[in-house]
Amino acid sequence: MKKVITGLLYTGLFVVALTLAAYFMALNGLNELDQKARDKLGGLYLQTKQGTLSYTREGPVNAPAVVLVHGFSTPKFVWEQITPSLVKEGYQVITFDHLGRGFSDRPTGPYNADLYQSEISDLITGLALETPLTLVGYSMGGANVIDYAAVHPEQIKQLILIAPAGYMGDPGSAAWVAKPVIGEWFATVFGNQYAGDAIESEIAKGLAPKAMYEKFKAQAAFKGYTGALLSTLRHYPMHDLSHRYKIVGEAGIPVSAIWGTADQVVPYSGASAMAADVPQLRIEPIEGGNHNIAYAQAKLVANKILAALQEHKDE
Repeated sequence: MKKVITGLLYTGLFVVALTLAAYFMALNGLNELDQKARDKLGGLYLQTKQGTLSYTREGPVNAPAVVLVHGFSTPKFVWEQITPSLVKEGYQVITFDHLGRGFSDRPTGPYNADLYQSEISDLITGLALETPLTLVGYSMGGANVIDYAAVHPEQIKQLILIAPAGYMGDPGSAAWVAKPVIGEWFATVFGNQYAGDAIESEIAKGLAPKAMYEKFKAQAAFKGYTGALLSTLRHYPMHDLSHRYKIVGEAGIPVSAIWGTADQVVPYSGASAMAADVPQLRIEPIEGGNHNIAYAQAKLVANKILAALQEHKDE
């Protein structure tokens, strides 16, 4: 019996050692996202109360502004196949990296509704964008723009949502992974793999540009990325924002939702509940489309965005 207990003890210590080794190996080699790194990266940066935002601004500065808000894990490069179509039609298009993603600062958080609202507010103010304007949100970005519009309806001309979060039901395993200590370990060891899998899968099918994964790895090489994802899981209520959708519904802001019917991340079944809360909602289904439609079916999504923009162009 003593030998069994001793064996179990050594086995446990070995597992702990492996667990810690995996954690510290994942941390090893990550870079600081500082001014020196940004000088090398280039691009546009905006100083805000929460930190530095990396952004792009294309098209005539006096043209109607369209702000594209990316989702939980894939930074602003997710819009690179869509932006040219909008610029070609005469729109001013702004994209930005959420704090904690891309080449924006990685503050400690919490990554809650206040933080994501402040990003949009600071962007509008810092770039002196004329309001009311159009916000386009993909996945968690859909929840972000709804949340912002519920607080600042006077600034919004139209909302265009793509596979929008907010009606996802029980978070399931996401809640377990986000628990203290366990969350830090899983996010650090497996966070990059999880976040990059969707991009790799669409590249393998020939539906996404190969350069997307290289861009993903480039931003994931800086400290703070997986920590921002974990903090978002813990503090941002993307699984249930029905109360915010109801406010937008009552405000009468035009809302369109472009949504893949085979989406397994943000199930298309949420569209019916969303339509009940937002009577003016116009749903544009993409038959058989999955959650990656913004880059796996970019041309189709761009055309649907343009159609929605055209519908409210003169309002």
